[in-house]
Amino acid sequence: MRTVDIARRTVAGTVAVALGVAAGAAAPDRPAFAGGFAPVRVAEASDSDGSVTKIVTAACPGASSVFAAGARIVNGNGGVVLTAMEPDAELTSVTVTATARTGHVSAWSVVAYATCDLSTSPPVRATATVASTSTVEVSCPGSTRLFGTGFRTEGPVDQTYVDEVAFGPGLRTVRVHAGGTAEPASLTAVGVCKEPTQPTGPPGVRVEAASGHDGTWPKTVVTPDAGPNAHVYGVGARVTGEGNFFLSALVPSANLRQAGAEAVRASQLPGAAAARDDAEGDGEGSLTVSALESSVFH
Repeated sequence: MRTVDIARRTVAGTVAVALGVAAGAAAPDRPAFAGGFAPVRVAEASDSDGSVTKIVTAACPGASSVFAAGARIVNGNGGVVLTAMEPDAELTSVTVTATARTGHVSAWSVVAYATCDLSTSPPVRATATVASTSTVEVSCPGSTRLFGTGFRTEGPVDQTYVDEVAFGPGLRTVRVHAGGTAEPASLTAVGVCKEPTQPTGPPGVRVEAASGHDGTWPKTVVTPDAGPNAHVYGVGARVTGEGNFFLSALVPSANLRQAGAEAVRASQLPGAAAARDDAEGDGEGSLTVSALESSVFH
C-alpha cells in the first residue's frame, strides 16, 4: 500500500477529473490494452431539481459486466444523503439512490457510475445485511478477490448516513459503517469479486490519499494517477472525526486512473440547536479515499 497526503492538492483540474459528472453510455469501441480491453466508466445523472428522493442507474454496454461502482451527490451541501450504491444481482448495472434531509429544498442531482469490463473469469456479487446495527462486512467467496464495493442503507436520513465504505485486509472484504445519532433499520455491504486470473502486471493493490484533519467542509480527496499499466476499479472512503459527517461521493475518474471522494458535514435540521465547534474538537475531521488498482487480467 502506498499512501500520500494531498490535503493541499486543490487544483481545479485534478478535482474535476476525479469528481466529474459527465453522463452517458460508454463508447462501443474500446482500445486494446496489454493483451485485453481496457475497462470503461459509464455515468448516468438524474435531473437536477428539489425532489426528495432520486434513483439513477448506469448500465454496462454489450456483454461487459460491472466490476466496480461509484456515486456522487451534486449540490447536496450536507442536506442530501446517499442511501444506496448497489450493483445489481446480474452485475449488468449500478443503481444509486439518494434522499434529501428535512429542510433541504434547493435543486440537487445524483450520479451513478459503473466500471465495466470483460474477463474469462466473470465477476460475482457477494452481499451481507444486518438489522439495527451500524457496521456490516461481507467477504468474497472462495478464492475470489475483491474488485468493487457497494452498499445500501434503510432508515431515517435525518439521523443516519454512511461514513465508511472500506476495503478489508487482503482485499477480500468490504466494510460499511453508518454514523449519525441513530442506527439504520438495515445496512447492506456489497462486494464485486472475481477469480484471480493471471494479470499482465502486478495484482490488485490499495492506494490511499488523505485530507488534513480540521474543521473545513466539504472535503475532497483524489488519489495519485495509477500510471499506464493499471486501472482503478473499486473506490472506498472513510470519514473520521467528532461530528456528523458523511460520504457524498465515491468516484472513479473518467479514464479510470484515479479515485476521488467527497465528505460533507450534515446540514442543520430545522429547529435544531446550532452545533458547538469548540467542544473538544467537535466539527473537525478528515477524509481518506482508497483506490483498488489492478492491471489488465484477461
